[in-house]
Formats: sequence, structure tokens, C-alpha cells
Amino acid sequence: MRISTSYIQQQSVDTMLAQQKQLADTQLQVSTGQRILRPSDDPVAAVKSLNYQREVSINEQYQANADVANNKLNAAENALTSATNIVQRIRELAVQALNDSNDANARAGIAEEIDELNKSLVSLANTTDANGEFLFSGYQSFTQAFDTTTFAYGGDGGQRSMRVGSDYSVESTFPGDELFVITNADTTTQAVFQTIDDFSTALKANTIGTAPNNGEFLDNMSTAIDSLTTARTAVGARINSIDQQRSINEDSLASLETSLTKLKDLDYAEAISRLNSQTTGLQAAQQAYVKVQGLSLFNFL
Repeated sequence: MRISTSYIQQQSVDTMLAQQKQLADTQLQVSTGQRILRPSDDPVAAVKSLNYQREVSINEQYQANADVANNKLNAAENALTSATNIVQRIRELAVQALNDSNDANARAGIAEEIDELNKSLVSLANTTDANGEFLFSGYQSFTQAFDTTTFAYGGDGGQRSMRVGSDYSVESTFPGDELFVITNADTTTQAVFQTIDDFSTALKANTIGTAPNNGEFLDNMSTAIDSLTTARTAVGARINSIDQQRSINEDSLASLETSLTKLKDLDYAEAISRLNSQTTGLQAAQQAYVKVQGLSLFNFL
């Protein structure tokens, strides 16, 4: 078989082009710090890398959800704390008003303070988060929980939950009818604001001393305080559980990112050594090509 000069030259060119590509890939690896430039470089590692990246994204979303849920619950805790203090103050004023030493004017003055406190209480029941969503409307997050005039409940009995871990979701809202609606002795339900308003009206009319349900009002305020306190305890437990889950997520993220780094990051020592070797090989191929290009039978005549 006769090998022509053009064939030898083409072989030399193909070898140099292949070496140039390898050298260019290594240079790109060194400049980016990435071992895998394309899936074909390491198909198995590329698939694993995609899986790890997906898991990282999922865990980052869990962390974002945890932040949102935590903010909602902190806002709810602040509102419930203030609401508890207000109801306690209203109960104290009611005890004071029921004292026989008070005349009509004194009771009217107490009623005015109770009215202002009741307005604040309604406002707290209609607390919204940073996104304008009502915290005590159940699933109806963009519906005001309680009407400020009729005190009617506009939400529902649901509790919105958020996924903050692979196997854990946390409720971030409360149904207001469980917190601010009470059941009277005759088993009828009524918003606590209406109960307070009725009591204030009786104070202003100075008929409270003869009303048969004075003791019931105090009991209703105690029931409302118990409900708010129970809710505050639940909120605290949820905030603690979010903190624990956030820590679990952080550990998972750290583990995933370590695994991802091992797959994707470049071993610089090995890459630099390979770069030097490939550079030397390309230079040798170029020199050989120059010699081959100069070969001719006429050189031997």
C-alpha cells in the first residue's frame, strides 16, 4: 500500500486539530473551574449533577416557604398577644363597672374606653401580613375576617398550610371564628366584639347593674382570653418547629452542595498537569507537521 504525501499531511492536520480541541477544552475547564463542560464529558455525573441541582432548588424553596410561614406566624403571634391584653383590660374594666359605687357618668366613661379597645380588637382580628393577606380568615386570605360594623365573620374554617420540608407542612393562618367567636349560655354564637359592644351599650344606659347576664359577660371574656392564649401557644410551637425544620433543610443543602461540588468542580492540580502535557503534545505535532510538509522525493535526487 502506497501512502501519499497528501495523506500523511492530512493525518498530521487531523492530529493537530484533535489536540487543539483537547487543549481548548482543558483551558476552558481551568478558566471556569468546571470539570463537566457538556453532558457528553461524563454522562453519569451529568445526570447526577442535574438531580442534585433539582434537590437543591427544592430545599431552597422549602427555606423560602419557611421564611414566609415564619413571618405570618410572627405577625399572628403579635396580634394575638395584643388581643389577649385588650380582652384582659376589657374584663378588668367590666369588673370595675359592675361595682355598685359607680354612677351613670362613671360607667359611661368606662364604656368609652371599652369602645376604643373594642375597635382595636377588631383591627387586630383583621391583621394582614406583608402581602396584604388576612391572617384570621382561614382559606379566604384576601377577604377581611370581620366586618367592622356588623362584626360578621367573612372567612371560613380552613387553615392554610405551607410545605417547609420534604415531609412537613405547617399551618400559617388561623380561622377567626375559632378565636373571636364565643358561645353564650343559651348556645348561640356571637362575635366577641358584638358581646363587648352590647355590654358597652348597657353601661351607657346604666342598666348594667340590673342585667341578669353580667356574670356571663365576665365568663365570656375569660373564655376569649383562654382561646387567644391557646392560639398563642400553638403559634409558638409552630415557630419552633419551623426553626427546627430550617436547620434540617440547611444540613440537607450543605450535603447536597458538597456532593454537587465533588461532581462538578475541577481538580486544578490534575487539570494543570494535563494542560501542560497537551500543550507539549500539540507543539510536538506542529513540529512534526512542518517536517512532513517539507518531505519530497526531489530532496533525494
